[in-house]
Amino acid sequence: MSEDTFRIVVTSALCLAIVVVAGIALATLKIVARIRSRVDNLAATAGPLLTMIHKLTEETGPRISDIVRNTQEISSNAADISGVAKDQAHRFAEVGRDIADRTRAQVSRLDAAVDDTIERAQETTENVKAAVLKPVREVSGIAAGVKAAVSTFAHGTRASVNYVTQDEEMFI
Repeated sequence: MSEDTFRIVVTSALCLAIVVVAGIALATLKIVARIRSRVDNLAATAGPLLTMIHKLTEETGPRISDIVRNTQEISSNAADISGVAKDQAHRFAEVGRDIADRTRAQVSRLDAAVDDTIERAQETTENVKAAVLKPVREVSGIAAGVKAAVSTFAHGTRASVNYVTQDEEMFI
């Protein structure tokens, strides 16, 4: 191939490449123009929204700061109250244990006193019973003797053993 032909082919290829690059550039320009119009529409729509968000953050910023500060105070107070409540609960538990210990001691003393009182009451009952029954038995014995004597003198016969036993059983 001659040098002139080569130059024509290279120049033609170069022109073709320039035309292709120009076509791609035009297509890219059209795409960028469409994207720009969409971005402009989005910016027009988002502009008032961004303005509203900015205004809302300016208005609520101090309120949120107050809420955070109040929340921190409340949290601090709650921690203090929790500590005081825990201390009071420990004190209350100690007082409860002390009361329980004292109550146990008093109940023990009361139980011992009641046991002693019951024992003394039983002893007293036995003593009274013995003191009362001894003279009654003596009088009963004397009465039975007098009765037997009177019966013997009045009837001339003595009462049977069964009759005397029955009288004593009725007395007791």
